[in-house]
Amino acid sequence: MKGRKTLIIALAAAVMVVSTAAAAVAHSRSNRTVIGAPNNVKMVAPKNGDVRWILPGVRKLDPAIFGTPGNPLRTDLIPEAMRAVDGDLYTTAGPTPFSDNSAPIEGHARVKVKDVTSVAGSTTQDKINAKFEFTSPDGETEYTVVVKNALPEIADHENFGGVGVNALQHGATGIGTPLMPQLMAYIAFWGPADLYVNGELQNGGDDQMRFVHFMLSERVRSSVDDGYTLAFDDQVDPEGSLQAHLILPPVALTAAGPTGNPVPTGFILPNGAEQPFLHIMFDTVKVNR
Repeated sequence: MKGRKTLIIALAAAVMVVSTAAAAVAHSRSNRTVIGAPNNVKMVAPKNGDVRWILPGVRKLDPAIFGTPGNPLRTDLIPEAMRAVDGDLYTTAGPTPFSDNSAPIEGHARVKVKDVTSVAGSTTQDKINAKFEFTSPDGETEYTVVVKNALPEIADHENFGGVGVNALQHGATGIGTPLMPQLMAYIAFWGPADLYVNGELQNGGDDQMRFVHFMLSERVRSSVDDGYTLAFDDQVDPEGSLQAHLILPPVALTAAGPTGNPVPTGFILPNGAEQPFLHIMFDTVKVNR
């Protein structure tokens, strides 16, 4: 049980840590602004919409990104020791937050962002005002995630000053984990969050907050009837309905920097372990500017 939880945390860390060069370059250009700034965008996921909780599970690795057992690629991001062979393809060797396993839940959300700053740096003019409320799959636990500030930069990749509008991410872009397919994010943000579980603040300490990443993107998962599977790059549906992604990885933000720290979800998996991350999908969304 302990080894399984450790592997989830290790995988999350592995896909988040890339080069810090992008952040170092961005630091000197933090006064740049986007064309037409400010770009204000709002999104609402109403009550009684389709919301799903992503459960831990292996992620099939896109051969276009990670290669095949006969021709492995990008072992700098996912080492071969963290891969398993499944026929002619790779999967992750253990569970990740990017599986095809999900469960329906109740939830709703509101997001308001202002995109001003164009690249990462020591300061930002970007703004976030977001609140997400949802339940656990068994309906016994209620969660609230509140985000009020943007992170001006993060160590592992470009983050557009904390808020990005109409930006390609994931896949082979170098922005975000390659376990997600390359997608157009119409809204993206990275920020510190307050996490409430059944009304009680659960940040992990007085000097800690949870790390959160959010996207409103083109459709990257199939219908529920087709398994709600996560697409490879060539399966992303730009004509489909939009999807919103909220993820809290097992990472806490502290005064000393980000550190590995399981999210205290309180949701117990069939193997007896507590799920150490939150990945929530909102499939019913409304957007306006």
